Amino acid sequence: MMKKLIIWYLAALSVLSVASSAALRICWPEHYPAMLYLIPLFYALMLGVMIWLKRANEKKGKDRSIFFLSYRIVKILLAIVLLLVYFTAVGEELLTFAVVFAVFYLCLSMVETTLFIKGEKKS
Repeated sequence: MMKKLIIWYLAALSVLSVASSAALRICWPEHYPAMLYLIPLFYALMLGVMIWLKRANEKKGKDRSIFFLSYRIVKILLAIVLLLVYFTAVGEELLTFAVVFAVFYLCLSMVETTLFIKGEKKS
């Protein structure tokens, strides 16, 4: 199940990255954040965090729901930290960055949740 999740997650991340970059470059070039690349980079890092938490959870023999809840908490906390750091350090195109970040967050959360639910139904 984890391989399927990784493939779908990376595919969704790639599509979102290309679509958001193209949309901002073509439709709203004046609102293109200079550090837009941080968003896909953050979510690629979150995939690694997800895999690490899953292995740690399995090693301890805990229920899958504990993994799912702990991953969601870590994900939202790291997302808040990234947004706060970006807002204080960069301070340009804050709304655009936040909206694109939120779209990534929601879309990738849907992919994760769908695949986690399918995995729970099988077991």
